[in-house]
Amino acid sequence: MKVGGLLQPLQSFEMCRSIVEGFQGLGVDSVWSPDHLLGLVHPDLWPEVPASEALSDPDSWLDPFCVMSAIGGSTSVPMGTCVTDSARRRGADLARTALTLNQICGGGFILGIGTGEAESVLPFGYDFDRPVGNLEQALIEIRALFDTGRMPGGVGRTGLSSERLPGRPEVWVAANGLRTLRLTGRYGDGWLPTTPTAELYAEQWEQVRAAAEHASRPAPVAGLCALTIFGPSRDDVAAQIAATPLSKLLMLFQPASVWHRYGLEHPAGEQTRGWIDTVPHALDPDLIRDAIQQVPLEMMEERVFFGDAEEIAARLKPFSDVGLEHVVVCDITALVYPPDQAASHMQQLKVLCDLLHGAA
Repeated sequence: MKVGGLLQPLQSFEMCRSIVEGFQGLGVDSVWSPDHLLGLVHPDLWPEVPASEALSDPDSWLDPFCVMSAIGGSTSVPMGTCVTDSARRRGADLARTALTLNQICGGGFILGIGTGEAESVLPFGYDFDRPVGNLEQALIEIRALFDTGRMPGGVGRTGLSSERLPGRPEVWVAANGLRTLRLTGRYGDGWLPTTPTAELYAEQWEQVRAAAEHASRPAPVAGLCALTIFGPSRDDVAAQIAATPLSKLLMLFQPASVWHRYGLEHPAGEQTRGWIDTVPHALDPDLIRDAIQQVPLEMMEERVFFGDAEEIAARLKPFSDVGLEHVVVCDITALVYPPDQAASHMQQLKVLCDLLHGAA
């Protein structure tokens, strides 16, 4: 199995460069960067999160495409977005950017794309009425430009060859719903879900493969975005979460249906679908704080992989057994541990890479 590391491009370009250099020393197979405009934590609550000791503003996101263009030539591992969206830019713009970055990045470029999330779309005036429709249109356009050099059914074309070394960019799709799973198989080279269980992962993977077969395309690479907290042990992480309740803030991006299973009301309302429509900055921070403190550890562990490298590898094994080939480790340790401890735990990523590289 391959392992990717997530670069969160926050505040300082030099910090980003240092993280990528560190990733290479830890043995990752790929480096990925999210494309956010707003952060994931309400700024009024940020001072109560351990990471605030090192990062003053949770909304200080750099443009990931610019960051990768500056760093990409100095690394031999592929770089990609995990993920950008089809709400803010059309397919032709995304295709040109990917073709450009593919020439810059020494290991090649992967365009990770999804429907987007309301928190980086609606507050900035972008239309979000047809998120899946926008994704489908973008994938059709990107696939046509990559494979034929032309827009589908039109005169629009690109003179940027997708055959230059290191080959054409890959398109990986963040998909969890049935329609987007089928789009992944039809147009994607890889799949990047956030699926919480191996059983559901197997069902979704079958949908992706069936769609690829129906389109006479190879099955995409089976990936997974795994929220991860590294610590000395699972029990140590659990104790630290209990001591820092706001470390559970990312549970705000789970659907109301998940909250209901634990007898809780989602602070964004009973109809919220989680990642796709939750905007933390639009909610009352006191309401968020009160709700998050009620979230049980079991709900957190259902969605987050935590512990030492061996424990995390053991939790990933059932996913590997049903097809997982490339896991992207989305490290959120700094939400739980103070910055110095979070940095020291990063050596666990090297151990995890070693363990997973030997997994079938």
